[in-house]
Amino acid sequence: MTARRPKPDGCSGDVRPRGTEPARRAPRGGAPGGPDQRPAARQGADHTTLGLALGGGAALGAAHAGVLQALEEAGVRFDVVAGTSAGAIIGGAYAAGFGVERIAEFVQGARFADFAEWTARGRWGLLDTGALERSLHNAVGPVAIEDLAVRFGAVAFDLRTRTPVVLSDGPLATALRASSAVPGLFPPVVLGERVLVDGGVAANLPVAAAGALGADRILAVSLTGGSRRMTVRLADRARVLAFGDGGAPALGTLHLLCPETRGASRWSARDVPQLIAAGREAVEAAWADLEPFLTSPGRPAPAAADPPTSANRPRGTTARP
Repeated sequence: MTARRPKPDGCSGDVRPRGTEPARRAPRGGAPGGPDQRPAARQGADHTTLGLALGGGAALGAAHAGVLQALEEAGVRFDVVAGTSAGAIIGGAYAAGFGVERIAEFVQGARFADFAEWTARGRWGLLDTGALERSLHNAVGPVAIEDLAVRFGAVAFDLRTRTPVVLSDGPLATALRASSAVPGLFPPVVLGERVLVDGGVAANLPVAAAGALGADRILAVSLTGGSRRMTVRLADRARVLAFGDGGAPALGTLHLLCPETRGASRWSARDVPQLIAAGREAVEAAWADLEPFLTSPGRPAPAAADPPTSANRPRGTTARP
């Protein structure tokens, strides 16, 4: 990388959310908002478990593809991924083994008919999400979350209990559909006794979910396009709403990354190339801080010798003006 760009709005940086402690508590298996009872993604005292938390934002989620492209070029790999709504779809594809270029191609080629279809029958939403589940099933296959190589959780919100839920087992396509069921637009997804809608209702930036799934250090990608202070408040609110002031496992160091999304459309594909580029640029601009965060302590340096650069941007993505 040549000259460093300024960090967008000062958003990128290490943050410890209010009320967290250095020592970790064990996740509450089976509790509302908590993961299942499988062991968290621990890899030994000498290894730091690196987590990725991808926030929601509808079409703005294309920026996540750019973030993953840049990190892949730098040789960064994650042990745990948590996602909300659009972040769950991108994160689920990553955890399922999709290459970052395939993810970028998916978001650039996606159309309205891949995600929804109008319905005259629904009482709970204007659109039917059957198309979304079919698209996801076609893309990832009949895979179960617990069989993924990377530990993954999709955040949804249970209307019956009014609590967020981390879906970390069962069919991946169904979990992604539940996590992105925007109330009023899409009908809830019923799983057992749960009536689930978009996780952004309570936890749009799923840092608490990533911590509960076993991450010691978490890179959180917010699509708010706002200031660092706003994003810190989002992260803290997500933790409190998901687990309560005393119930959350203490999070390790949290690094916030905010791609520039202001002015981009949430509900159309017109800005997808620019959003992918914005995700890449956010990583490039923050790399001086990101590299030590992603590699220490107890974690080897990324495999790539050079930091991510815009010169490596794949064809079909366009830099923001």
